Amino acid sequence: MVNTEDDAPVLLAAIAERLAPGRAVQARASGMRTQLFDRVRSSVLAHSDFLTVRREDGAWHEGQDNLLARTLRCDSVSRVEVVRLRPGAVLAWPLGVTAQEILVLEGALAAAGADTPLAPAGVAPPGPGYAYQVRHRTANGPALLAQGDTTLYLRNLLVDVDTLPALEAHWWCIPGPASGWVHTGRKRWVASSPGVEVLPLKGDSEVVSMLVRFAPGASVADHHHALDEDCLVLEGEMFLGDILLRAGDYQLAPAGGGHFGETSDVGVVFFFHGALDPVLRMKA
Repeated sequence: MVNTEDDAPVLLAAIAERLAPGRAVQARASGMRTQLFDRVRSSVLAHSDFLTVRREDGAWHEGQDNLLARTLRCDSVSRVEVVRLRPGAVLAWPLGVTAQEILVLEGALAAAGADTPLAPAGVAPPGPGYAYQVRHRTANGPALLAQGDTTLYLRNLLVDVDTLPALEAHWWCIPGPASGWVHTGRKRWVASSPGVEVLPLKGDSEVVSMLVRFAPGASVADHHHALDEDCLVLEGEMFLGDILLRAGDYQLAPAGGGHFGETSDVGVVFFFHGALDPVLRMKA
């Protein structure tokens, strides 16, 4: 019992000593900190060459024909961007672009003079899905017009196909469907691994553009990249190592690198273009 104010500090010191963590607990805490810092350092080094563009990043630039564009990446070979078209806007060929990969995220496109939209799109199930096409500048197709407010993901090729790495050149030369368009709402998802489904858009067992869907808690094996790999998250969230990607975020993983710890806690749907690593090739 404390009888005087002078006894209080002594008692408090004794209580503090009893409540202080033991040396074993302190050692475990120190070890956990070391492991955490080592993991963060390894992740930073492994992803140092990756380009991650958040949905909040980048300015929208006014273009021709009621068009707004936000560049995700651009080099001497390709330009990847998100484009917004106002109703009636024309998706014209940009200067210097030899081919385009088009994924309709919202809205619709129609051939000039046609009443029926060629590319209905919206959110993934329960909506009608996304619409996809690859077109070459030499094609004699009609001009494409926006039916209402329309948002596109575009991968623009800025060089001749025969100057590309062999796998990528091969991919651009693979014929598309006779209609020109792939409607994801009309295609069947294919199981790739536990909790992971894929929906191929264009490609083969070596290089492909496709949609990938993870159930909550699903993951894929660590793998390497023979080509630059483009990824746009469409719905949900996913981790690539310690990098969190949300809907609307984009990432470029350069050739020669790789992904590890690719998983989703809540489920995710994302667009992917790249070469399939042998570890994944037989499953995709």
